[in-house]
Amino acid sequence: MIRTAPLIALPLLLLACSGGPEDSATSADREGTEAALTNPSIEQFDDAVVVVDANGLGPKGEEPLRFGAPRAEVDSAIEAAFGSAPERSSNDECGAGPMEFSQFGPLQIAYMDDEFRGWFLREGEGVATSDGVQPGTTTLDTLKRERQVRELDTTLEGEFEYTAADYGTITGFAEDGELVRGLQAGISCFFR
Repeated sequence: MIRTAPLIALPLLLLACSGGPEDSATSADREGTEAALTNPSIEQFDDAVVVVDANGLGPKGEEPLRFGAPRAEVDSAIEAAFGSAPERSSNDECGAGPMEFSQFGPLQIAYMDDEFRGWFLREGEGVATSDGVQPGTTTLDTLKRERQVRELDTTLEGEFEYTAADYGTITGFAEDGELVRGLQAGISCFFR
C-alpha cells in the first residue's frame, strides 16, 4: 500500500498545479487571437477604418471576415466602413485562375468564384494591419526589429514576407529595401 501511494498522489498533484479543467493550449490560442484583433498598435492609425491580417480583413473594431467568406458579405462590410462603393474589375489570366476584384481606396480585395481569397494594400489612408503596419509609413528595418522578416528572391523587386501578429504570413514589397510600399495576403494575381 505504501508503494502505490505516490502513484495515486502524482495525478492529483499535477491536477492541482494545472490552471483547472480548461485546456491551456486552447486558452493560449484564444488569448493570441484576441490580442491580434485588439492590438493597440492599430490605434496609432486614427484614420484606419479597415483592419487587415494574414487571414482576412474587416471594419476596425469588428470581427474580421476570413478567406472563403461570400463576396457580397465582404463588399457590404467594407463599403459600410469606407462609406463608398468599390470599383470592380477582373483578370482572367491570373496564375490561380480567373479573379475578380473590389477596390476601396488603397485596398484591393480578390475573389474567386464569389468567395474572398486575398487582399492587396498600397499606400493610402483608411487601412492598416492588425499589428500596426501601414504601407508608406513603415520601414523594412523597423519591421525587422518587431517581426520575423524574410527577404525573398523573386522577380518582384523588394519582395519579403513576415510573420504577423496572428501568426500568419503577410507578403510585402519595399522600395529599395527601405519603405514598405505594399502588403498582400491570401491568393494574389502577381506574376513571379
